[in-house]
Amino acid sequence: MTSDEDIVFKIGGIKLGLSNSTGIVFSTPGRFPDFISHSLPQATYHVGLEPTSGRPDGSLIFDSGQAWRLFGDGDRKILWVGTRDYIPRLVGDFSSDYHRGKIFVTKDPTYPERYLFPLSYPVGSLLMTCLLGTGYGVMLHSCGVIDGDEGLVFAGIGSAGKTTTARLWDDHAGAVVVNDDHTILRKVDDQFRVYGTPWHGQGGFARAEDAPIKKIYVIKHAKSNQAVLLSPAQAVAMLLVRTFAPLWDANSMAFTLQFLDDLCQTIPCYEFGFVPDRSAVEYIRCLS
Repeated sequence: MTSDEDIVFKIGGIKLGLSNSTGIVFSTPGRFPDFISHSLPQATYHVGLEPTSGRPDGSLIFDSGQAWRLFGDGDRKILWVGTRDYIPRLVGDFSSDYHRGKIFVTKDPTYPERYLFPLSYPVGSLLMTCLLGTGYGVMLHSCGVIDGDEGLVFAGIGSAGKTTTARLWDDHAGAVVVNDDHTILRKVDDQFRVYGTPWHGQGGFARAEDAPIKKIYVIKHAKSNQAVLLSPAQAVAMLLVRTFAPLWDANSMAFTLQFLDDLCQTIPCYEFGFVPDRSAVEYIRCLS
């Protein structure tokens, strides 16, 4: 994406417009070009230059303890990414519903003649988490696979085997891995669907495709392949800790919990201990 350019990205079925009239050029946007849409945007974000250093105005809503913090200032939400002593990298200044805003960018330290891509990690995924919480769906720490025309979701904490799972399925004909770390789950026309996102994991899997969800698996490494059906209550508890949950907003959390409950009442959810070889894929296909 270069200067004087407006582009729409369709992520999770939501059309996000990015407007750049600054005359700057961004560093590589990763897999975002695969998500370009020619539709009108549902949400629009403008690009701004060089956010100021120092603590933003407003009250602190949430502190990740790491690289980002969220502030509230009247009807605005300020998503601040940078060092702990308030030297910024990317700063988003959004409306309270996250459908409008401005994302301020700084120069890429690796390529000083270019600027950081506004929707790169973590700003893009955090913005999507906030937007989903307004009533669209959830972002899940998971690997998403489309097997034939059916969606399979493999949710896992760090090192649970999401990228390993993605690589195993990528070797099988008829299967498409839409992401190995961040997937979006939504209910559209009374049907739960899984969507790929541009924010991939170590395997680099990111596809702009989606499918109806057939089954959900909470994965862990094991000495043999075994899937145990979870009750809806068990499934909600296990998925919640693997969800990129908007913990800073009570209304969004209420929606997230209701969404997960509806999901787990509708879609079979399993705990899946697996061996990291082709037998894991064959086991899952035999369950179908």
